[in-house]
Amino acid sequence: MHKLKHIFTFIAPYVKPYWGRLLAGLFFGVLFGASNGMVLWATKTLLDRLDPQTVAATASGTNEFAEPGNWFTETAASIQTSVIGTLDPWLPRMGDDLTWMQIVGGLLVFPLLVGFRGSTKFLGAYCLAWVSERVINDLRVAVFRNLSRLSIRFFNKSTTGDLITRINGDALLLQSCLSSGVGHLVAEPVAVISVFAGLCLIDWQLTMGVLVLFPICVVPIIHFGKKARRATRRKVEANVNQSSLAVEMFSGMRVIKAFGLEGMRVDRFRELSQQLIRQTMKTVRSREIVGPLVETVSMIGIGALILYVVYTNRSIPDLVVFFTGVLMFYTPIRKLARWHVQIEEASVGAQRLMNVLSEKPDILEQSQPKPVQGFEQGIEWSGISFAYEEEEVLTNFNLTVPKGTKLGIVGESGSGKSTLINLLFRFHDPDAGAIKLDGHDLRDLSIPDFREQMALVSQEIVLFDLTVAENIALGQEGCTREQVVEAAWHAHAHEFIEALPEGYDTRIGERGVTLSGGQRQRLAIARAFVRNAPILVLDEATAALDSKAETEVQAAIDRLSENRTVLCVAHRLSTLRTMDRIIVLSRGQTIEEGTFDELLEKGGFFCGLARAQGITG
Repeated sequence: MHKLKHIFTFIAPYVKPYWGRLLAGLFFGVLFGASNGMVLWATKTLLDRLDPQTVAATASGTNEFAEPGNWFTETAASIQTSVIGTLDPWLPRMGDDLTWMQIVGGLLVFPLLVGFRGSTKFLGAYCLAWVSERVINDLRVAVFRNLSRLSIRFFNKSTTGDLITRINGDALLLQSCLSSGVGHLVAEPVAVISVFAGLCLIDWQLTMGVLVLFPICVVPIIHFGKKARRATRRKVEANVNQSSLAVEMFSGMRVIKAFGLEGMRVDRFRELSQQLIRQTMKTVRSREIVGPLVETVSMIGIGALILYVVYTNRSIPDLVVFFTGVLMFYTPIRKLARWHVQIEEASVGAQRLMNVLSEKPDILEQSQPKPVQGFEQGIEWSGISFAYEEEEVLTNFNLTVPKGTKLGIVGESGSGKSTLINLLFRFHDPDAGAIKLDGHDLRDLSIPDFREQMALVSQEIVLFDLTVAENIALGQEGCTREQVVEAAWHAHAHEFIEALPEGYDTRIGERGVTLSGGQRQRLAIARAFVRNAPILVLDEATAALDSKAETEVQAAIDRLSENRTVLCVAHRLSTLRTMDRIIVLSRGQTIEEGTFDELLEKGGFFCGLARAQGITG
């Protein structure tokens, strides 16, 4: 019950918008459960009317249900007599002549009951499935929305396979529990109660005797439920590892093929698949073994019943009805046992989803952030210190970039170049100091507002499986087709776009795999043109291009840089000739500063880098 409460407490906010349909599903579930007792009662009533001994006893005024001094059976018998009196003209009786009403009643009594039972089962299942689909969809969206809000630091320590499994696999565990389980939670207990009441009407003492077997069913339910939860947890872990491996393989296919790693990756995938199979089969074993155990226990009850009927010389209708009743009594128990195992499985998924939803972003806005209307003065890094985990990257770093300045940033790997950019976009917050835009600490400003003042073109080109026009238009919300085409002209991309099969309406595939590196980069530059931001950030924008593509892209970058404040992180120093100022970083500190020519003349660190790239003046 604790796990069940835990799950329903978690999903309650997502169920609330659909409570009307949920109540309808539960209502039909109650009717379906009650119909079990109705079927048992109808079977008993008809068999009694077809048994000569029972008919004779009834004719003589004997009521087999009414035990003297037993209030329950006397009251129940009185109600039953009243109901049968109403239905008597419609039900056939052994020894009576058939009337048209009895013919109709005899033909339709069971079809009507079974039709009612089937209809309530269908309507209940449909309503609950309708609710569960929408609840799980809302939950997936909520998880996805929360992931989109989380900071870069969270994604640096997470695996893509794990996140995908949480959105899909964990939600699927919860969905299977909700779609069928909620119906079982209502219908099966009602079925147990209704059948139990019917059996008590027949012989309450024998019913209590059969009920003694019920606790025996509870032990395997609890035991195998715990085993299923452990196996499900390991199954999820194996699924996460397998998904991560698939993501790695698909994203790194060129390297895998280049180094002949296909066999090794397939072997690893097969190994993880075997782990997944083992844990899945443990879950299946725990779930499926409960049913046979409950059925075996119920058969013990059936055996005891047969002996009791023979010993007491009860009638055949009593034997048939009680036999049917015991089966109908333990069938919902078996379903509830299977559902208990499902709950244990679903609790694993629910806990993992709760963990994601409880994650909070590191980067938060003030309750009332200052709006940013434009960029007027400049950018300042003031006393900045920052570390990734325990690795210090920047220490008491200071830098001022007035508006309109074109600043080049150079340094060896790990010197803090990209960290400056990440802090400027507030992907991280500094451990000490402040980054200021027009004199205002970024932490006091509206994040969407100040990011709107910047456009990023990086070495890591991010394109989506959309059309060319849609990828460019992502740079600015509400961008028109005319603006897209104009941006493509400025980025020197219009010519190759027009040569594509469907021009601007050509889908470019995931990550733009159908385009060359230079073409992808020019689309990224076109996106920056569309944004039309006053601050342009170039993070190794041409590092991965060959000489010809670099020349084409550099021409587009030069056009984009006009009349803007530019921060250019570059490995290829030749791209920094047009910069107004260049700083050289080493271990988070500025060790050299000046124009391109001034740094060459100094003969220092920058000059050494330039000579290594064949630049002498």
